[in-house]
Amino acid sequence: MASDNATTISVIDFRRHRMVLQWHALGGTWTPCDNPPELVHGIALIRPSQPNICLYGQAGRLRLQVGSNQYALSENSPRISCTRGLASFGFRRRFTVKSSTGGVLYSYAYWTNQRQDFFRWLANKAEDPDWRVTSGRLWSEGVAATALRSD
Repeated sequence: MASDNATTISVIDFRRHRMVLQWHALGGTWTPCDNPPELVHGIALIRPSQPNICLYGQAGRLRLQVGSNQYALSENSPRISCTRGLASFGFRRRFTVKSSTGGVLYSYAYWTNQRQDFFRWLANKAEDPDWRVTSGRLWSEGVAATALRSD
């Protein structure tokens, strides 16, 4: 992993694809990367009023981090979903991360917009156990930022 230590990971910003960040896994924070590396290890959603979220590869596995809480993604656990609210005619969604026993690890309700939706993207990708395993291995080794942008 191309970083100063195992707790700093180079990732791209989901909304600003040209921006590479240094993700600080201990606290779920980030700093801009002055000299972007050729390879990155994940993708982050940076939000001013909510916990930052990052999905990255480390030691051959994908890790989902919400704020300072980290979750290792195995083939089928935790379960990640993004559902539409019926009362809002589908304009309100709920993103949920549940443990294998059904306990809610993280839940976030939000209004949809026309821009790319990180939560829907993540839930769609995470449905595929093969994607979790393959991406965990590839992202741990590092991939070109353009490869993650096209994913």
